Amino acid sequence: MAARPRKTGSKDLPPNLYRKLDTRNGVTYYSYRDPVSGRTFGLGTDKQAAIMEAHTQNLDLMGRALPSLAERIASAPRRPFASWIEQYQKDYEKKGLAPSSVRNVRMRLANLVKRFGDQDIGEISTFAVASYLKEMAEAGKAQMARAMRSLLRDVFNEAIAAGWRKDNPVDVTKAARVTIQRQRLTLETWRLIYEEARQPWLKRAMELAVLTGQRRDDLARMQFRDVVDGALQVEQSKTGMRLRLSTEIRLECLGLELGEVIRSCRDRVLAKTLIHHSKRVSAAKPGDPLMLDTLSKAFAEARDRAAAKAGITFGDSPPTFHEQRSLAARLHEAEGRSAQALLGHKSSKTTAIYRDSRGAEWVSVA
Repeated sequence: MAARPRKTGSKDLPPNLYRKLDTRNGVTYYSYRDPVSGRTFGLGTDKQAAIMEAHTQNLDLMGRALPSLAERIASAPRRPFASWIEQYQKDYEKKGLAPSSVRNVRMRLANLVKRFGDQDIGEISTFAVASYLKEMAEAGKAQMARAMRSLLRDVFNEAIAAGWRKDNPVDVTKAARVTIQRQRLTLETWRLIYEEARQPWLKRAMELAVLTGQRRDDLARMQFRDVVDGALQVEQSKTGMRLRLSTEIRLECLGLELGEVIRSCRDRVLAKTLIHHSKRVSAAKPGDPLMLDTLSKAFAEARDRAAAKAGITFGDSPPTFHEQRSLAARLHEAEGRSAQALLGHKSSKTTAIYRDSRGAEWVSVA
């Protein structure tokens, strides 16, 4: 690209020398702009002295071997994406969030490092980010794609604040559209699955799930000592929300009361957790807490047996153990209790998602 034509008032000056008139006192000042560094240096008001200084510096520049563009790029400091993620993770873990949230973000950051780790953070383009998110969405992981987009956006925003990058390549990407696929659990189907639950601990787990509306990992961690002054105390691992659930909470539709279910969790085995093994199974000893995958697998097996007996077809996405959280919200709401308070949600919009039966239940019209 050709150099911009010099203004008329500077045509009598050598290259890189500029004049500026101070209109307040009518004095002209001269300055020299270094074409390599871009820095400007004042040379005072003496025109001839300024011209001589500029000529001397221009001759020096002509005799100096300026670095090529390739050399300048090679010498520029690299800032690998992986290095920034190390800093981001340290800052994130100082926020005091729930351990489960920290674990989830740590795993997602590890996946980002696998994809972008060796690249310079300043060279990661919108196209690269959009392609990564599109691959996940097309693999049937639209929800994960949305979560990763949100995380990436924050990663780059923090990088901008720290001076590692000037813009955010995620801002103009579109969030993946999520299609809800997993079927909701109805009260009738829950009863059928409950009848097929062969392990006593699975029945207790299902009872606690619909009575308390808590997540699978919170159910597995419930201990007898958590019952204090007539209430079951729960500190949610995902949100850190602390709940006191009265042991008098009751679901009339199932004839279940929380206090009675907690008492039924006690057996001949000495155990700390409400849900525990009652006999040795593989490496698990009597009294040991249940692994989360064990709970999910036992529930799925009971669900499939119930479906086979009743002739129910669930399709590709049958209800999982987690769907009891949605069922609990709907059952308690129907009996006049606050689903939002039970589930520990800060936003009523989140609770509304769980209260939505997704067409699994009939709507009664008086």
